[in-house]
Amino acid sequence: MNNIKNTYEKVKKATVAIAFINKEEAEEPFTIIGSGFCIDAEGIIITCRHVIEAFMKKTISQQLEKIPQKKDNHIHILEPVETIIPHAIFYDTVSNKNGLFAFPVRAKHMVAKTDCDIAGFSLWPHSAIQNGFPCLEIEEYSNISEGDAIGICGFPLGNYLYRQLGTVTSSFSKGIISSIIPSPNVSLKYLKGFQLNITATNGNSGGPVFLISSGKVFGVLSCAPINPSGNIVHGIVKAEPIYNILRPNFIEDLKKGQIFGNK
Repeated sequence: MNNIKNTYEKVKKATVAIAFINKEEAEEPFTIIGSGFCIDAEGIIITCRHVIEAFMKKTISQQLEKIPQKKDNHIHILEPVETIIPHAIFYDTVSNKNGLFAFPVRAKHMVAKTDCDIAGFSLWPHSAIQNGFPCLEIEEYSNISEGDAIGICGFPLGNYLYRQLGTVTSSFSKGIISSIIPSPNVSLKYLKGFQLNITATNGNSGGPVFLISSGKVFGVLSCAPINPSGNIVHGIVKAEPIYNILRPNFIEDLKKGQIFGNK
């Protein structure tokens, strides 16, 4: 039981709200757009591309429309786009039993995949987090099977949940891996995602999907399917494989602010 408790505590510390800072006269200090999680003590946050796009006046797809359709290996410089600076909000529930501390940490460098709903950004240092940002380990793909017990963590409904229930920090849900997409035992090269049997909603996007047995993350919560009537199907969600963005040197390049190609 202690191992399970430690797993949830570790996941909660590393799960962040992706938010923008409100003006001083606002009732709330920040507005939560989605969820994310840290995978490196120097501050590397993983989330969904559509969460990052919510901070931009134009989506990444709209920005790419002006690029010539001819396929080549050149890096194309996009026009400047009006963007609100994202912040990762870390919560400290341990230091003071009489209060809760929230630390907004500004994004530094950012990268997003164009072929799947996943993105990452590095963080500036924060004076209140001296010994490294809390982070999660990555689960080996070979350890993942259909039917495995899994958990998610994030900020369902964002600020709205606080207004309704008073919930401030991240929330957990449990479920299973319903299906590996496109099929079980598919090689990592052809892995497209994970279908999960779990409860999630707006605001959970970008949060970690982890094995309860190990506490290690393997997916990024992305979206829910739509039925023929156009309504969201509750209890079924898709997770993007974390492996889609962890190409060789990804973390090192993001720390340095290198420019990435679509690979």
